[in-house]
Amino acid sequence: MRIFVAVRHAQDPDAFHSTLWSRNFYPALRKLGHELVESKVDLEPASRFMGVTGEYTPQERRVRGRITQQIVDEVREAHEEAPIDLFLSYFYDAHFEPAGFDAIHHLGIPTINFYCNSIYQFELVEDVARAARWAWHAEKPAHDKYRAIGANPVWVQMGANPDVYYPKEDVTRTQAACFVGRRYADRDRLVAALVQAGVPVEVFGSGWGHSETSPTSDTDTETEQTHLGRRQYSKGSLGTYAKVVRDHVETYGLLDGLRRTWRQWQHRRKTKQLEPVIEPVLRGYADDLTQTFNAFEVVLNFSNVWGDGQPGSELVPHVRMRDFQAPMCRSCYLTGHTDEIAEFYDIGEEIDTYRTREELVDKTEYYLTHPERAERLRQAGYERGIQDHTWRRRFEDLFRKTGLADDSSTT
Repeated sequence: MRIFVAVRHAQDPDAFHSTLWSRNFYPALRKLGHELVESKVDLEPASRFMGVTGEYTPQERRVRGRITQQIVDEVREAHEEAPIDLFLSYFYDAHFEPAGFDAIHHLGIPTINFYCNSIYQFELVEDVARAARWAWHAEKPAHDKYRAIGANPVWVQMGANPDVYYPKEDVTRTQAACFVGRRYADRDRLVAALVQAGVPVEVFGSGWGHSETSPTSDTDTETEQTHLGRRQYSKGSLGTYAKVVRDHVETYGLLDGLRRTWRQWQHRRKTKQLEPVIEPVLRGYADDLTQTFNAFEVVLNFSNVWGDGQPGSELVPHVRMRDFQAPMCRSCYLTGHTDEIAEFYDIGEEIDTYRTREELVDKTEYYLTHPERAERLRQAGYERGIQDHTWRRRFEDLFRKTGLADDSSTT
C-alpha cells in the first residue's frame, strides 16, 4: 500500500513526541513492503493545546483549521501523483477538524486514527475518533467508549521494535531492580514500598528529584499570560490551584468538587513527604533504554494511571509499550496486573505481575534472590516478544481487522 502518514506532533526532532511514533511505525510498515508518504505540516502549534477540553478559542480554531486544510491539500497532491491507499494519523481533536476526514474520504481514501491514551484522556479524541473510518485504540477496555460515541473502533495493542530493543551480550547486570518512567500516579508509593522493605532498586526518569507540587509565587504575569487567546498558568502557582478548584466544582458540583480537591491536595501532601524516602534511589534520565533494561536483574513497570487524569482519582492499570519493549531486551519483567496483559503473555512463565505493593515487594525480592527462575522468565518472555509482539505483527493484525490485509503485505 501507499500510505500517507501524519503521526508526528511536531516537525522539530527535539520537540516532545516529535519522532516517538514515526520511529515505531515506519520501520515496521516499510518491512511489510509499504510506501510511506509523510506529512510535512507542523502540528506543533496545535500540539500546544491538545490537552484542552471543551471549547477552543477563536485563535485555536484558526490554527486547527489551517493545519487541517494544509494536510488535506498535501493528501490531494500526493494522491494525484500516485494513488494513496490509506491515511494513517495520530491526531488529537486539537490537531484536525472532523471535516478533514470527510474530504479525504471523498477522495476514496480510507482513514485510521491511532490513539493510546483512551483510559484517562478519551475526551481529547472524541471528535476525530468519530470522523475517521477506523479509530485504532491500544487499550482493550476502551472499546465500549468508542462504540458509545458512534466511532468504529479497532483494538490493536502497541508493540516494540526488535532492532531497537534487544539483548546486549556485553552488559553485566546490576543485582537490583530498576524502573524507567516519570513520576506519576502511585509510582512513588511503589518505589517507597521497595525502599522501605530494603529491596535494591534504581529509578530513572523525570520529576523524581524534586517536588512537582511546591507552590511558587503567583504573579500578574503568570495569571495573565495568554497563548492563542487562552490564559496560561505556571505549574504550582496559586492561579493554577484556583483553576483546579473551579474545574472540580464545575464538573462535580460544590460539595463533591471540594471533596475532589481535598483528595488531590492530600495526595500531593503525601507525595512531598515521600521525597526523602525515594531520593537515594533516583538516577536521573536513562539515556539509552535498551542499555538500562539490559543492565538490571529485574525490570519493573508501574502501570496505573489516574482515572480522570488528575491526582486523587481512581487508579486504573493498563498495558503500555514498556510491556513489550522490556521483555524484548530479554529482561526479567514484573508489571502491574491487568486482565489484558494476560492475553499477551503466560503470567508467571514469560513475565510476572503483581496486584498490591506487598506482592510487588515479595516478587521483586524473589526474582533477585532466585537467578535461575529469573533467567527462565527472561528467556521465555524474550522468545514470546520476538514471535508475537513486534510492531510488524501489530500492523498485520491492524490491516487484517480493518479488511486492508489483502493489500497490506508483500511477504
